[in-house]
Amino acid sequence: MNRRILLAATGLALILISAVVFAYGNQFGFKLNNGARPEDWGAFGDYFAGLLNPTFSLLAFGALMYSLVLQHDESIKNQKRFEKQLSNAKDEFDDYVKEKHASELLAVIRDIDARLDNIRNAKVSPPGAQPVLTVALMVAEGNRIRNVFEQSDSYAMLIARAQESGTIVEAIVREITSLVSEMKHVLTQYSSYRGTSQAPLIVYYANKTYPLITLLEDVRAVDHTTREFFATISDRHH
Repeated sequence: MNRRILLAATGLALILISAVVFAYGNQFGFKLNNGARPEDWGAFGDYFAGLLNPTFSLLAFGALMYSLVLQHDESIKNQKRFEKQLSNAKDEFDDYVKEKHASELLAVIRDIDARLDNIRNAKVSPPGAQPVLTVALMVAEGNRIRNVFEQSDSYAMLIARAQESGTIVEAIVREITSLVSEMKHVLTQYSSYRGTSQAPLIVYYANKTYPLITLLEDVRAVDHTTREFFATISDRHH
């Protein structure tokens, strides 16, 4: 591009010089030779400079303005390229931060789930009693009798002990309540970061936690919003 402009400018300069010389010769004749008088050369020089100097100055000014316009356009293009690169870098960084945060939240979810698994295996029957009852068995019993509207002495005894301050069962239920509340909070955050892409994973952990809600409701440790959250979490990802 620059080479073409240079060649065009050189060609235009030669054309202008030739045109000025031709116009002078056509008007006054080509008499400038070794025998020409100094005043003849002076008149020719004044004529030549008087026409070409303003013309070249104007062309130089035009070339300068054109160069400034090109530089301005190039500057705008560079700025747009920089802004696009900056925007892409920001998007990549935001994605990295979200991915990192989502990974950290997933680690927390798995830790909560592991702690709940340990609690499910905890024994809640009196020492030496047979059969040995665990939290998992009592959770299953609580959900069973709620669905069939039956009574269960062992489950009723568990609920009574869970409501007595200082008992082992009360401590276990208090820990379950804390972990379920934390699971609800972290699942909400994880869902907001990963959206629908991790729906099966979110539903999996919600479904594992959901059976515990009946026990917590029976001891009045949670309200209905907790059940609604775990019951509908899968619907919000389809």
